[in-house]
Amino acid sequence: MAAIEQKVKELLKLQFREDEIQFDHEPGERISGFIVSAKFEGLDSEARHEMIWRDLSTNLSLEERRQVLGFLAFTPAEDKAYAEAF
Repeated sequence: MAAIEQKVKELLKLQFREDEIQFDHEPGERISGFIVSAKFEGLDSEARHEMIWRDLSTNLSLEERRQVLGFLAFTPAEDKAYAEAF
């Protein structure tokens, strides 16, 4: 695992359990993925992304932040509905 991916994973684990975090990127591309957590219940998209980026923006350098494309944020119910639809 690339050093930046490991750093992002460790920072996300400050807010989320490891099994809630999924990375989805090709080698050499920007880091992206999704997070499925009950912590997103009742939060709109903006609040969810603020939660995700709270520790990332504080603890990653500008160059490191440029390597992170972003993460989709789902509640467990949303993830289940999406999986059942496809």
